[in-house]
Amino acid sequence: MPHFIPVAALSELSEDSGKAIRVNNEVIALFKLQNGEVFAVENSCPHVGAPLDNGIVEDKAITCLWHGWSFDLLTGNSTNCPGVKIKTYPIKIQDGQVWLEV
Repeated sequence: MPHFIPVAALSELSEDSGKAIRVNNEVIALFKLQNGEVFAVENSCPHVGAPLDNGIVEDKAITCLWHGWSFDLLTGNSTNCPGVKIKTYPIKIQDGQVWLEV
């Protein structure tokens, strides 16, 4: 049975920018798109560990500022480096809160 915990107020998230949070010793980046969708992914680019929360969000993808690696926010699959993937986390929005599955 999935277990969700509240990790942020929806109002804390800015559109098309990231917010880093720490959950169980993992740093996770939350993103809220202009259409209101929210995504959670690991906050480390697999290339050299750059934080993704300050990356560029475009077309449901996050692009790392350090070297341009890009990842689909829904699947975690790289959009420009075949075979590379970041971890994604199930979330839900309830009562103005972002809940993350742990």
